[in-house]
Amino acid sequence: MSVIRPRAIALWLHRWSGLAMAAFLVVAGLTGTVIAFGEELDAWLNTDLFAAPAGGGDILPAVQLAARVEQADPHIRVRDLPLAPEAGAALVLGVAPRIDPATGRPWRLDFNQVFVDPATGAVIGRRSTAPLGLDRRHLVGTIRALHVSLLAGPAGRAFLGGVAIVWTINCLLGVWLTLPHAPPILAGWLRSWRIRRGGGTRLVLDLHRAGALWFWVVLLALAVSSVHLGLYQQVFRPLVRLFSPLTPSLAERGAPRLRATPAEPHLDLGEAVAAAERESAAHGWGVVPARIRSLPAYGVYSVSLTPDGEDDPPGLGAIRLFIDDSDGHLVTALVPGEGTAGDVFLQLQYPLHSGEIAGLRGRIVIACAGVVVAMLSVTGVLLWWRKRRPISRP
Repeated sequence: MSVIRPRAIALWLHRWSGLAMAAFLVVAGLTGTVIAFGEELDAWLNTDLFAAPAGGGDILPAVQLAARVEQADPHIRVRDLPLAPEAGAALVLGVAPRIDPATGRPWRLDFNQVFVDPATGAVIGRRSTAPLGLDRRHLVGTIRALHVSLLAGPAGRAFLGGVAIVWTINCLLGVWLTLPHAPPILAGWLRSWRIRRGGGTRLVLDLHRAGALWFWVVLLALAVSSVHLGLYQQVFRPLVRLFSPLTPSLAERGAPRLRATPAEPHLDLGEAVAAAERESAAHGWGVVPARIRSLPAYGVYSVSLTPDGEDDPPGLGAIRLFIDDSDGHLVTALVPGEGTAGDVFLQLQYPLHSGEIAGLRGRIVIACAGVVVAMLSVTGVLLWWRKRRPISRP
């Protein structure tokens, strides 16, 4: 009777799960490399939108710039506003349609971004961020949507979350399979980290094994955080709750507030920013508003606060306050590093996935890791293909 060996089972699972995921991980890895510096690439491709032609002069307050844009086009409302304009660079406003009072439905818009000169308030251009094609206006948005959802919306996002679960297990199996069969364990394992001279199958195997080991911690972090991004409510949050209590999320706290038909806010952007500043002063946080977003489905503004007003700072990110858009009271707050162990673990996921936890260095590591993910997938397929070929005999 044959004995089933755990190592043989692990190898079989590692091989076939890797083959099943290979194409998706190649896409995810290469697109992830691009979007690690997606904002810079987008600005380089579209200098006519991102560069402010005035290039100097006094900078107008962001809230004032948003008000001018709304006054110029009564069909739109600014929904996403960075609060620290820079000279020579366009201020990028996210916009959404207002409700048409005659029909009770939103106006139709063919754009959701407006680019404004911060010195004059002049509109430089408009565009939609929907993945509309591979032209320079939409290239980065298309690549980002391909990375997040395979251009398939929520269903694609959930599918990639499922792939990430398999990827996480595959990472754990892979590192175990690099351990030697017999002593000396440490000396034998250290050899697995080297790429030996030679070519052919030996080189492919060494690239696959050593590349995975050198980037293993980063790859595991990417796999786990991908589950968080793809299946947050369905899988990730319930799983973390098994090990640690969690502070109720905005969706959980705001369930009674959820509106089937979002209403126009009573507070404007400036009033919501002022409310966030009062909360920061009352708590002694020593931070200032960096960005404000309107979330009309829950009737709140989300205001991000950072020490110097920099958007997306290194570390765990910004303090986020959710301000009621009708009377300005604080609905809930997310303070990085505070809460239960489970809360902090959740806070870590996006900064780890994007590399923003370590600033520019972290983004460089993530960009390199995307190439490694693609390489491991390709070398894994090559190893399987070479093993299945019949051996030619003279």
